[in-house]
Amino acid sequence: MIVTQANSVMFAPMRDILPPGMRSRELWIAAGLTIFLWLVALVLWSAEDIVEGGPFPAPYKVLLAETFFCGLAFSAVLAGIIWMCRRAPRRLRVPLIVASALAIALAHGFVDAWQVRTYALEVAHRSPAVSELFNRGLMPFVFIYGFYATAWGLTLSDMAVRDTQRRLAEANEAAHHAQLAALRFQLNPHFLFNTLNAISSLIVTGRNAQAERVTMKLADFLRLSLETDPQEEITLDEEFANAQSYLDIESARFGDRLHVEFDCPAALLDAMVPSFLLQPLVENAVKYAVAPSRDCITLALRAREIDGSLELVVQDGGKHALDAKPGGLGVGLANVRKRISAFYGERGRMDVRANEHGFTVHLVLPLRIHSLLRAAE
Repeated sequence: MIVTQANSVMFAPMRDILPPGMRSRELWIAAGLTIFLWLVALVLWSAEDIVEGGPFPAPYKVLLAETFFCGLAFSAVLAGIIWMCRRAPRRLRVPLIVASALAIALAHGFVDAWQVRTYALEVAHRSPAVSELFNRGLMPFVFIYGFYATAWGLTLSDMAVRDTQRRLAEANEAAHHAQLAALRFQLNPHFLFNTLNAISSLIVTGRNAQAERVTMKLADFLRLSLETDPQEEITLDEEFANAQSYLDIESARFGDRLHVEFDCPAALLDAMVPSFLLQPLVENAVKYAVAPSRDCITLALRAREIDGSLELVVQDGGKHALDAKPGGLGVGLANVRKRISAFYGERGRMDVRANEHGFTVHLVLPLRIHSLLRAAE
């Protein structure tokens, strides 16, 4: 039987040792795995005493408890290290975990050797040297922490796979809803009526060439909406082109009341974004800023790189607020927020600002360049 000495640090709760960011599910799984492992270890170490059926002396029970809590503390430290190693480069993860498990096994073995010596001197008044106890007692700790690192690493990998599958399912569901929303928009009688009415007005006033251009823009927009797969990403250049097609149609209705600005560095036009991500934002700007106004409203779409991320901005100079139309503006923003979360998780976010100068939506997405992705494949 190898015994250990628990100190005040080792008796600390696992939640105080494990790193921040670990969710309650991972914490409970790590705690359950750790407790199970050390209970099994204690049973195996005490198997001979259990078979003999004799009562355990009080000092022996204390040593079992010290061994158990010391093992919990060392395992909690290892669990935290393995958790943080998930952020390390893939090629370094296994070496780091192996080195950590071995280091903790050596540390635990060294503490155990000193405690065994102290216990032996107290009970039998004699004891082998610490180095001898260390050599004899090290291998069980190597096996225990090696098994623990393997089990906890496999558990985290399985959980990561499940989270990825869940996120993909949410992305597919969000994309499906986006596609249905696009189809409903395409078949929206008010949209079609307003567009066709604008085309009719152009024809009546003799602006046939402009009417033809608007008709072609409408056809292009409907074709893009139907052909684009909402479950995939497209380049920012294509996304801006989709938004431009829609705004060209609306320009036929509002004329000089709608002024559009695009600002994007050429290097970012190849960045990947979810298809039709900007459509609800542009539609809201036209519906709630341009349509009610008699003045010229500037609608700006900008893109820039910030700290390795892609920032997209949709800004208008209207006076509308977030709750201008119940079930309208807020729903569109909520759908965009859910879609970003489904695609990118915590790596994507959306910020909304409304003041007397207008309405601004900031989208921050992971920067993924199409040409680089193809080269990596």
